[in-house]
Amino acid sequence: MLSMLFDIYVVSPAHRAKKSKVRREDEAMLSRVISFLGPDSEVRAISDSDIEGYKQARKRGECGPGGRPVRARAVAKDLVSLRTMLSWATRQRDSRRQFLLDYNPLRGVKLPVEKNPRRPVETYDRYLRLMEVVGDIDWRLPCAVALAESTGQRIGSILRVRREDLELDRLPHGWVLFGADRQKTGRENSVAIPPYVREVLLHHLAGLPEQSDGWLFPSERDMSKPVDVSVMSRYLRRAYELAGLELQRGSLWHAWRRKWATERKEMPLGDVAAAGGWKDHNTLLKSYQRPDQGTLVRVFLDAPKLYGEEGSTPNATPGRTEIAAGNRRIAR
Repeated sequence: MLSMLFDIYVVSPAHRAKKSKVRREDEAMLSRVISFLGPDSEVRAISDSDIEGYKQARKRGECGPGGRPVRARAVAKDLVSLRTMLSWATRQRDSRRQFLLDYNPLRGVKLPVEKNPRRPVETYDRYLRLMEVVGDIDWRLPCAVALAESTGQRIGSILRVRREDLELDRLPHGWVLFGADRQKTGRENSVAIPPYVREVLLHHLAGLPEQSDGWLFPSERDMSKPVDVSVMSRYLRRAYELAGLELQRGSLWHAWRRKWATERKEMPLGDVAAAGGWKDHNTLLKSYQRPDQGTLVRVFLDAPKLYGEEGSTPNATPGRTEIAAGNRRIAR
């Protein structure tokens, strides 16, 4: 039965090894799918039509919190959690040394794909406008926004930075260490900061309460803990409103991470992935590095022409040469 497999899975070492937040999210998604399919359903009997029924019902909001319709990505995440649990069961043996499942009934089932995903990208001019007002909203917000814009790190990692993670005397302008225990990937990441962020950090440290217990962004209710992401997200939304900036649909803090990745499209992919904390290069390319006007113009106008082998000049850009020649003719 599905419910019995769920009970075994949630106490397994594989599931318990996940971070507590990830465990809670996985359990909520699994509970939602199992409730729809039926807790007493036979796992091996799950069919394509059952999964298709869940896809449609979930999209309509019939089996989610609040009854709100959701997009394809939310449905896919639910089904990935179910597929992960079933895949685990094909490798886990019972007391008789038999596998819990002899095959994964979701193997080969296509997950819903977002045709028009919302992946907004922030811009530096909007950052400058935000920085004019963020200090009026909350004393922690200027430093949090500056680090999000300049380091490309996830906001959850930024808000758990401690004073000892700062290396402001390290050349060229200082570094920030994002510890492995505070990263989604579980990998330690040390990031160099630009001069303007160094100034923001120094100003922030000068006003940091002594009772902050070393946290760079302490909670005001309990300074022995870092502030919650939801609190800073609420403040950031207010800052957008105060700055007269329209809040982009589909993202808040993550739009700054996409900005950071997009600005570095022409740099070596491996280095950008390492600096930003991406394990998968395809995720960086597909979900974070977005087309921008400047690059598109270069694609249209600056590409070299393709010649045959004889007399080829692969690095030439004839369009520019012809324009220059035309200008000379006009000058004469």
